[in-house]
This record gives sequence, C-alpha cells and structure tokens, in this order.
Amino acid sequence: MTSIFTVSVDSVEGSTLRGRVHIINPDVPSVPRETVFPLSLLVDAWWHLDRGFLQDEDDEEGGGDRYPFTEEQGSDITSSMRLKDEFSKLYELILGKHIRVTEDGFLLADDGKTVLEPRRKAKDVYELDGGRGHDGISRFVMTPGNAEEFSQGAADIVTLYDISPYRNVPLRSEVAALENPDEPWDPEEPDGPADLDDYAVWRLLEPRPFAELPYAEIAVTVSDAGYLEHMVAGMRWATTMTGHVC
Repeated sequence: MTSIFTVSVDSVEGSTLRGRVHIINPDVPSVPRETVFPLSLLVDAWWHLDRGFLQDEDDEEGGGDRYPFTEEQGSDITSSMRLKDEFSKLYELILGKHIRVTEDGFLLADDGKTVLEPRRKAKDVYELDGGRGHDGISRFVMTPGNAEEFSQGAADIVTLYDISPYRNVPLRSEVAALENPDEPWDPEEPDGPADLDDYAVWRLLEPRPFAELPYAEIAVTVSDAGYLEHMVAGMRWATTMTGHVC
C-alpha cells in the first residue's frame, strides 16, 4: 500500500507523546484531526515492532525509517507490554481479523495446520469482507473492521490530541514563480502559505529533501501510559494509517 504520512516521535513523557506527522502524499494533504488518527498510529507502530518491520534505515534525506533499538529488541518490547492483548484487539478493529483456513475454507488453529473440531467453514461462523491471502503459515480470510467500536476506543484512550499549524509550507509567491516564471509576484498581493490541496505546490516540493517537507507537530495524551510503552523518542516510520477503518 502507498504510504500516506511519515511519523516522527520527538519525546515520550509519562502519558504524553510529542512528535511530527510529515505530509508526504499529495492525495492526503492534511493531518486528520479526529482522535482515531493518533490511536491508529500507536497501533501501527505496535504492529511494525511486533512483526520486526521497523528498522534503522540509512536514508535521512528520504525520510527512511528510524528506530534506536534492534528488531529483536522491538519485538521483545511488544511481547512484554502490559496492554499487548488490547493492541491486538485494536488492530483487528481497524483492519479486521485474520482467520486461518484450509484450502477449502475450513477453520484452522493458530498453528495453521490443525483443523478445528467440529469442522466448520469460516463463512458459516464469521462475517467476512472478501479479504484473503497466505502469510507463509496458512491461507487466511478476513473479517471487516469495526469503525464504531474503534471510535469509542479512541474516545476512551486518547484524552488530548493537539495539532500545530503546518510547518514548511511553501509560500503562494513561490508557487506562482514556478507556474509563471516570467511574471514577478505583485508586492501588493498578500502572500502566505500555499494551499497543500494545490498540485502545483507538490511540483515545488518534489525535489526537496524530507526535512523540508510540510509537517504538523502533534501532542497526544492517553488515559494509561501503557499505551505508549512501545514508543520511544527517535522512532520514525511511514504509515498508511489515516484513522479510517477497513
């Protein structure tokens, strides 16, 4: 899937995380303001760490992933989290549950081999959304996410969510100079940040390094510091999360 944002963690103190959401995709040029968004980021970071997918990449100019520990340490952190089972449930509320099945659709145990008794097909037990695949262990099918339950969870978990004004946004005069290089900017014309919905802005941003791309600072406070147990200053990762439930 195409990355939507890059997330940087600047500090984690008690129940509050501070960081930045970098806008890297012109199709989603604004940071969601609903509390489901920061909760989905916490779940996404948990999933990346639990699967060993968050690495320390040598790509500062391109905004590559950063993690101050090894993949094994990240996995150890998630496996020892007090709220690890809740994160697993939250992940399923966003993206749905993986149901292991045989080639002909019968339910399997978590080992991906043992057929559950009594023999039943997944479609007869679960509401399925059509998603399916193979993860190297077994075939699986998917249940749908649950937007209402996830939204309620976000309301209970995220007690404060602040977003700063956008930084690094090109000026309207800069965009005008790109589009009409032979027409100087009228000094009488009010200048200011350009509209990130304008694709001309992204033509201007395209050659710029990651550090010069637009971003918003965020502050997220949660009801229990355990929801931040896996987060650490210096983390950075690309995410497909927007708070939308599949």
